[in-house]
Amino acid sequence: MTEQKNILSQVDIEREIQLSQTERRPSNFRGKVLSGFSLPERTLKTGLDLETAVILGPVSLEGTTIKGDLNLNRTIIKGAFYFGSAVLEGNLNFEEADVKGVVNLVGSKIEGLNFRGLRVNGFLSLAKAEIEKDLDFREIKVNDAYHAGLIIKGDLYLRDAKINGSLNIEKGLVEGSLDLLNAFIGGKVNLENTVIKDSLILKQAKIQGEVITKETQYQHIIR
Repeated sequence: MTEQKNILSQVDIEREIQLSQTERRPSNFRGKVLSGFSLPERTLKTGLDLETAVILGPVSLEGTTIKGDLNLNRTIIKGAFYFGSAVLEGNLNFEEADVKGVVNLVGSKIEGLNFRGLRVNGFLSLAKAEIEKDLDFREIKVNDAYHAGLIIKGDLYLRDAKINGSLNIEKGLVEGSLDLLNAFIGGKVNLENTVIKDSLILKQAKIQGEVITKETQYQHIIR
């Protein structure tokens, strides 16, 4: 019973968001345990701080606008993370976090991304996303996921993405394919010591800087 009392409900979440907006500070869920986190199609006037939080279900922020940073450093999410068609007027910090499901940011607009050391089970998609600054994927792990006998390939999708900065996946592990089909990268792409278990897809990618493939491993390359 005590454990249940310490888990924040949706009512608790809404109360903190209202208070933080009144006080003009980021909503503080740092280190908390939450049953889930669902705020789709909303406009939040401040950022969200979920550093080291444990979320027992999925996170749904589909179509949400956040006017600040979204801090998920070292957060554990027991489900999927949905942030498709969303707008983040700040940085998405996901360093050393652990997501037990997929991470879907299709068509989102975000300032900068720090995904260093992030662990994902299933695919990670930034297809059609627009990122203003750099994308830090160093030491990321995108693993295959298994559900009821089905395999969700650990693909990293950047298809049709527009990244105005650089893309760094140094020392990363992608159990599926790294898909950069028709992506725009304004800076360099660093794949040094990156392991891609399936294909590296660079077809029609527009990369303004150099592509570093020192000690990069992959099964196939599609140009």
